[in-house]
Amino acid sequence: MIPLAMSFRRLGPTGLLNRWLTSDSSPTSDLYFANACQEILTEGLVTQYSPTVFASASTQLVMRHDARTPAHLTRDCLVYFIDDLWNFRDEDPGLSWFYRNKMALVEARAVDWYLKRANAFVVSTPLLADDLRKMSPQADVYLVNPYWSEPVADLDHFDRHSFDIAYLGGQVHRADLEFLLPAIRRVLDEIPEASFTLSVGHRIPSDLETHPRVRRLQALRWRDYRLLLPKKRFHLALYPLLDTPFNRARSINKIIEHAVTGAVGLYSDWWVENLPKAFATNTLKVPNNSDMWADKIIHCYENRQDVKIKAKALSETIGKLSHKEDQIDLWSKLFKI
Repeated sequence: MIPLAMSFRRLGPTGLLNRWLTSDSSPTSDLYFANACQEILTEGLVTQYSPTVFASASTQLVMRHDARTPAHLTRDCLVYFIDDLWNFRDEDPGLSWFYRNKMALVEARAVDWYLKRANAFVVSTPLLADDLRKMSPQADVYLVNPYWSEPVADLDHFDRHSFDIAYLGGQVHRADLEFLLPAIRRVLDEIPEASFTLSVGHRIPSDLETHPRVRRLQALRWRDYRLLLPKKRFHLALYPLLDTPFNRARSINKIIEHAVTGAVGLYSDWWVENLPKAFATNTLKVPNNSDMWADKIIHCYENRQDVKIKAKALSETIGKLSHKEDQIDLWSKLFKI
């Protein structure tokens, strides 16, 4: 009955909706499997059947959802991966209307489906691991860090006179960005050498939209964004996180993404305090107060060589705590290869 039910799920209304709401590429699949395990894919030990579904002879891996997957694909062993909180209960997750509903219709339904069927779960944060252990005690639960195949940047740009700031959060973080904008206005007013870069997908007030030192990253598909990012250089990358259910489950991924551009991340203090100690030590934090964010950014500008030292230490930390061998070992075990 499971293959028949699976076929109906993938071909019926749920499958059609999933295809409409998802894309043909997946950052999650790359960062948590394909980047590290490219040789396993090349050798044919595991085959990719959709952007988010992989299978060996014995095991099927579903990452977030199974949209765009052949209807009858099934294996004896089932592994499910999730890297976002899907169950907001009665709390406001702080997400845009589209993303909140996309999570409810795609990821949350996928989790509900696989909770009863998966032999193992893999997750990106301890919070997600705790939730799944409670909800699905029959399954093993594993924790894994993301892996970027793009190297962290050199730090030559710290010798330039400019001070380049970035916000690399996606539209899912719209509310977090809105909190940040008053601080950005003040920084641009007080630091003539400062620039601020963010995605063209974000709406910002007209005074910032037309500001000569506000720059935009073009809207790109994931694979093109990966090609662009290592060519960029920033000194400071901002990632304010309001204390919401969704943000509490954020992984260390943004820290690595920022390092690929040569930036040290400035983060909300409550989030940093829940990071692994090695990352918490080598990042910057500030309370969620707009004036304090502006003060901290200005302090970083005035002490950019200290920021450079922190960036170097962060690069070394990433090399130790986010490397492909850990992922290869885990996935080889779960795929039984």
